[in-house]
Amino acid sequence: TPYQTLSALLSLRGQVYVAPLIDDVENEKPYTGPGMNLPPRRYRVAPGSTTGGVVRILKASHVPLRQEVETSTRRLALILGTDPLSGTAEHAFYLVETQADSAPSFVDASDFPEPFLGGIINGASVANGGLGSVDPANVKVSPCGRRFVWSDTDGRICVMTLPLYQNTTDQPTKYTVLPEQNEEGEPMVGTDIELSWSPGGRYLAITHQARNQFQVISIADLGSPEQAESLDVADIELGRIVQATPDRFNSGDAYWGRTAHDFKTAKLVSLEAKLLGTPDWSVEATTLYFLSDRDVVTDVSSPWGTRAPSPHFPKIQSLYALPLTTPMESLLDSMKGTFSGGGASELSADRTLQIGELVDSLGSSTDTERHLLLNNADSLVRRARNMEENKESAVLAAETDEPLQKLSASPSVSSSSAPSLSTQGPSMHTSSVPSSVPSNTPMPESPFPKDGEIDFGFGGLDFSRRAYRVANVPAGNYVGLVSQLADDPSFLLMERDADSKVQLKLFAFEDFPSSAVTAIPITFAGKTLQAAGLSTTREYIYVVYSGDLKVLPNSGKGILALKSDTKYTQNIVDTGALAISVWPALEYHQMYKDAWRMLRDYFYDKDMTGINWPDVHARYLPLVKRCVKREDLNDVLEQMAAELSALHVFVHDGEYASPIHDSKLLAFVNDVASLGATFERSADWKGYVVTSIPERDPDFNLKDGNPIYSPLSDRVLRMSGQRGLQVGDVVVGINGESVMRVPDLNMLLRGMAGQSVRLSVLRLASNSTNRQDVEENTLEDDDVLIPEPVIAVPIPSSDVGKLLYDAWEWKTKEMAQAMAKEKGFSVGYLHLKAMGKDDADAFVRGFYPDYNKDALIVDVRHNRGGNIDSWLLDALQRKAWMYWQSRTRNITTGGLGWDEHFAFRGHLVVLIDSHTSSDGEGFSRGVSELGLGKLIGTRTWGGGIWLSSDNKMVDGGIATAPEVGTYNANFGWGLGIENLGVEPDIEVDNNPRIAYDGKDEMLEKAIDYLAQWLKDEPVVFPSPPDRKDNSLHAEGCPAK
Repeated sequence: TPYQTLSALLSLRGQVYVAPLIDDVENEKPYTGPGMNLPPRRYRVAPGSTTGGVVRILKASHVPLRQEVETSTRRLALILGTDPLSGTAEHAFYLVETQADSAPSFVDASDFPEPFLGGIINGASVANGGLGSVDPANVKVSPCGRRFVWSDTDGRICVMTLPLYQNTTDQPTKYTVLPEQNEEGEPMVGTDIELSWSPGGRYLAITHQARNQFQVISIADLGSPEQAESLDVADIELGRIVQATPDRFNSGDAYWGRTAHDFKTAKLVSLEAKLLGTPDWSVEATTLYFLSDRDVVTDVSSPWGTRAPSPHFPKIQSLYALPLTTPMESLLDSMKGTFSGGGASELSADRTLQIGELVDSLGSSTDTERHLLLNNADSLVRRARNMEENKESAVLAAETDEPLQKLSASPSVSSSSAPSLSTQGPSMHTSSVPSSVPSNTPMPESPFPKDGEIDFGFGGLDFSRRAYRVANVPAGNYVGLVSQLADDPSFLLMERDADSKVQLKLFAFEDFPSSAVTAIPITFAGKTLQAAGLSTTREYIYVVYSGDLKVLPNSGKGILALKSDTKYTQNIVDTGALAISVWPALEYHQMYKDAWRMLRDYFYDKDMTGINWPDVHARYLPLVKRCVKREDLNDVLEQMAAELSALHVFVHDGEYASPIHDSKLLAFVNDVASLGATFERSADWKGYVVTSIPERDPDFNLKDGNPIYSPLSDRVLRMSGQRGLQVGDVVVGINGESVMRVPDLNMLLRGMAGQSVRLSVLRLASNSTNRQDVEENTLEDDDVLIPEPVIAVPIPSSDVGKLLYDAWEWKTKEMAQAMAKEKGFSVGYLHLKAMGKDDADAFVRGFYPDYNKDALIVDVRHNRGGNIDSWLLDALQRKAWMYWQSRTRNITTGGLGWDEHFAFRGHLVVLIDSHTSSDGEGFSRGVSELGLGKLIGTRTWGGGIWLSSDNKMVDGGIATAPEVGTYNANFGWGLGIENLGVEPDIEVDNNPRIAYDGKDEMLEKAIDYLAQWLKDEPVVFPSPPDRKDNSLHAEGCPAK
């Protein structure tokens, strides 16, 4: 800030605030009146207190005003928001003042600000000349503050000079859309990309996907913002777009920095420029650093073993460096070698002495003598260059620090006039050597950081292959390159550890010429790293641990302060008790328009499959006025989104009134736990009679990592020395209270999930006493039914459905195997609830133990979808082409079977129904199209357009947009799934009444069909041929 404090520009839930930093939250004292400083102020930037909800601000970025730092208190932010003036919440860009004396924006509906781009100015879909929907993550202001970039859902990458530096009096603001390919013809589609500006705003590093889906980095030359002999800003002038990494591996997290060698020489070069009287042309980046996974090493050594182990490549990346500029020509030409320490350091002695002699002479000379020495500096440079050509020049060794100290102590060189490296980013200075005494008139210098000229070469991948691995930074599971320190060559990275937790790690580089690196983890006890990044100017780092935002200088001192703040209490952004003001009626209109616009811009077909989408907006907009609660808005969104006639449109999530206010404690104490059984209330027995106890697969204690169990089953209770209950037993009390006092016995289990409860049980079925004897009153007169105590642990209500589902799955598996056995063949059975990670585990659990069976049933009824169909189809497409036989082992004796390993040789049936959806349908269609098996059941749901669910509204709710269409030559668009569903080869539907009695007609049909199929096409294991006779007496042997 202008008053020498730090504040953070925060965008949160569609609004923007400026919040100060608290020096130490642990020792912060509340304001008590006179006698202490007033607390620093947190204030609103947008919108006003009575217009909350009218605009959704998606991104707020600080815009450095480097030319005004010394003359003005003004502060600016670039804001991406939905324009309330546009009628359809079109995305728009604004420049908003954020200094302490500025008033909030979007305060008065009669005076809302107009954007400089998009919104009411030219807001519309990209096809109609507008901005479309901008990806807020890719709105990036250059560190120099003169340019910015964004990408949109139509795949464009757009760059623009900020209006501050454009002449918009006679013409509208203009921007440049980058080409769709780089020089190598690789696509640059502006979705799933990363963007990184060079410090001076001339170059843009773009991380994007190549045609082969590998991630590459390209560098776009947008022309220098500098104008010759002027401090005016030049327009964007698109030059080359050069590929900086090959497409053979993934590369990303581009960072513009410099080497340890450059840090060392930059100080001397800067002083050289001062002494020789030339402008200090600073170049802040000489190297592009990035992470790359080109060190490909599998952690699976062979395909041998159960479950068909396949090569697995851990997410391991290494730090790489790409030199950008040719070596500088200056007084210090001898320091060209980036790694010229170690064994090469012996070559530096002569050159070091020459530089030292010159510095000593400068430090002790009069002004006249110093000018004479400087006049001869050019000959010294030429001599140094000749020495280098003769391989007698050298790098400057670590001893150069001593001449530096002497030079800085010279009375004629003011230390205060030297450039500060603590506030400037990485810099390397290039300058020519004058042939005359420097003029006393200083040349004007730009306040902006400067980019050097990148030597791209002549094309091809030669430029990319200059890159080298920073060898002393070990390979790791890095998830982000946060920063290189501004005053030190050290790097701050984010790494995922063995427990999948992300932590910061500093790689501290020693001073040149050493290449040693020390890894320093940065952790805080009890806190989880959530985010880390840089300010626009790259002067500050921010980190977020467990919701607390901390800001620190991007310097060695800043990192030292972070590491030493063990309690994580210092320099924390003041977000305590921060509450935003939202007017629901305003926000409902904004959300409706926002959802409509995002469906327009995210839908897979730019022509909206012929639907008049503006008419849809107008048709449902009047209904929004009637919405009095969030659920009402969902009703309207569902009707509006349904006009797309696409199956993958869902309206869900968001913020709703809740009596427990999202409290986990209140949710727990109000949860009605369950005994994992079904009951029937009985007045005769004064209790609840057990009617069923669902049992899941007995071979697993955990399934998908979760302990799902029936608390009353014998498998659970016998481990504690008790007996399980059976159907017919009666629960008459819970924790000493009669169950007949409540309408439902579960009311006595509220808040008891995971805790022990005492049950009073009449063991009418599980005891030796037969319940029939009791009902027929054949007990002896002295027989008394005494309740038996049972200690059980109820399960949460959310686990009840999982228990019943798992019990059905286990029962169906046993039923399938029993029916197949009766028919005389063996069958494997597996059920997939969905198509996610847990379901991949379920496939492995069910498929590989049964891969050698005669038949296989894959049950995808009620499958909720996902994205693993390719894994499953890949496993099922394996073919046996050879067989294994040792002296004692083959497939029948537990030995190796055939190659390809674990190829299924039998007959496959897939069960489908009307609830088989999304990727469950994709898998079913794949089985049919690839000829892998037969489909039995009913027509499926009918969703063949895929989605990403990333078009969320301001409160986290969403009206999902089907984003990725599918097609093939046989069915065309939608694979015959979208709006149609997959038709089975054999149609069978379960009668609900028969299914209630425990029969499964679809399963029975599958078993019958497989039995006939195996009769027609039996699966036979080929017998090995006779072994070869290698004796000399073999018939026909010519050597006999």
